[in-house]
Amino acid sequence: MNFHQKRRRSPVLQIISMIDILIILLIFLVVNTTFKEAQSALNVSLPSSKEMALGAPADTGRLSLVVTKDEKIFLADVEMPVADLPAALGQMKATRPEARLELKVDEKASFGLLIQLWDALTKAGFKVNDVPARVLRAAKGAP
Repeated sequence: MNFHQKRRRSPVLQIISMIDILIILLIFLVVNTTFKEAQSALNVSLPSSKEMALGAPADTGRLSLVVTKDEKIFLADVEMPVADLPAALGQMKATRPEARLELKVDEKASFGLLIQLWDALTKAGFKVNDVPARVLRAAKGAP
């Protein structure tokens, strides 16, 4: 009787050769990868009108509420801070209930300021849909 069992040899994995193969694959991927220019995930194109005179003042009988590119607000050619706008609009609505407004916003003005203006209009009792908005763009060739 043979009580002596043969010892099995444990399997050996050659890690060094696997590392070499992984390094070669990594070099191959880096060399063959093309890098794209970073693009925004949100691509928004706003509509524009080529027929409307952008710089010409519109004679509509409306009072103007203007926002400049440096985010200054003018109500009927009087500059005022955005915090005072709801009170001024409310006073104007009380004294001249037939008065209508027109919003003129420079294209460089921030969207957050536009939201604050709409909020002030709503607080003063104007419907945002009744206040037409025009986007003022710089003339071609102007900075």
